[in-house]
Amino acid sequence: MFITLFLGLPGIPLAGSIVPEDDLPLTFKAGMLVLLSTVYLGIIWFWRAATIVYRDHIAVRQLFRTHRTVWPDVLRIEGEGNSASSRTMLLDREGRLLALPGGVGAQPHEVRAIKDRWERSRGEEWAPPADAVVLAAQHRARVRESAMVWAILSTVGAFLVLLVAGLVLAFRSEGEGDGMSWLFQAIGFVPVVVFVAVHQIAVRLLRRRHTASPCPDPR
Repeated sequence: MFITLFLGLPGIPLAGSIVPEDDLPLTFKAGMLVLLSTVYLGIIWFWRAATIVYRDHIAVRQLFRTHRTVWPDVLRIEGEGNSASSRTMLLDREGRLLALPGGVGAQPHEVRAIKDRWERSRGEEWAPPADAVVLAAQHRARVRESAMVWAILSTVGAFLVLLVAGLVLAFRSEGEGDGMSWLFQAIGFVPVVVFVAVHQIAVRLLRRRHTASPCPDPR
């Protein structure tokens, strides 16, 4: 609630003051709207993300989609195994490792309730996954998370570089009447491009490095 109020409410008057301003370049207005849209997408994701348990399946609701997995296709529900994380992870038959959102990992009684439902509903023909399946799913999840970290750090770095450089150029040309620096006009677009590019490159490099390295024996 604090993050929503602290970041969400100021964005409304800010957008209302930027859009009608005739002295601001169109590219700068569009860039600021892109930044504000990113903030609001994060807020929407925070409120939308949830783990919903049904009689015949479990639903992991994310920002743009919902993963639905019937109980027999759930292979594993366990903690992440990292002392610094309290997340609970779900492994499905397609080899996807999904974090259960909505604070499930921080509530042991909720994790136990989900596992009880799964154990009662998965059927007698259910078999535990092979170690190789678990290791492959864990690797793919680590690749996605590492790529996301690199993309976020690169995006923040690009934003700060543009901001500082734009302020320096604006200070130097304050009396020259050159208008707004092109760096300020690009401040909303460049970080988004950096995020997408770095994320895609990081995913490919990390997967390639894992493929080139010898795989550990699951035994």
